[in-house]
Amino acid sequence: MPYTAEVSRTNPSCFLFLIDQSASMVDTIGEARLRKSDMVADSLNRLLTEVAIRCAKEEGVRDYFHASVLGYGGRSVQSALSGALQGHDLVVIADNVRFAEGAVAEGDDFFVCTDAMAAWFIACVEDGGRPWETLRDLTETGFAEWVSEARRTDGLHNDDVTLVHMDVW
Repeated sequence: MPYTAEVSRTNPSCFLFLIDQSASMVDTIGEARLRKSDMVADSLNRLLTEVAIRCAKEEGVRDYFHASVLGYGGRSVQSALSGALQGHDLVVIADNVRFAEGAVAEGDDFFVCTDAMAAWFIACVEDGGRPWETLRDLTETGFAEWVSEARRTDGLHNDDVTLVHMDVW
């Protein structure tokens, strides 16, 4: 008999992800020659993004899901989270969803990015950079050249890349 339970704020669900962090994860796989670790990270990030979206409701973010991401390799098991969540064993998804509101003004730029591009953009900002200055004036040809160079120098993960730039005027 299968187990069933309602997922709600009073009965949130918990996801446990166990990630192989052994030396073999630097090996490449597939025609794109992506590292196994990059493929796992991409898949997990997409799944967690979907889970976070499911927590967001019109009246706010609901506490439906918790997650634990543990890595193993060698003889140890430890939290595999990084950045602000580094060292946390269990994370409440709703506590980590952020929204921003504000008025749109003439001269504002909006960038909508797929995951690889968004990861580069956020990392650049966290390092004190201004990625919008790099991306703002790229032509279609210039964008393709920039993507190739950024992938070659390891600044951008080798994944599908889409960028939509909206300039308010």
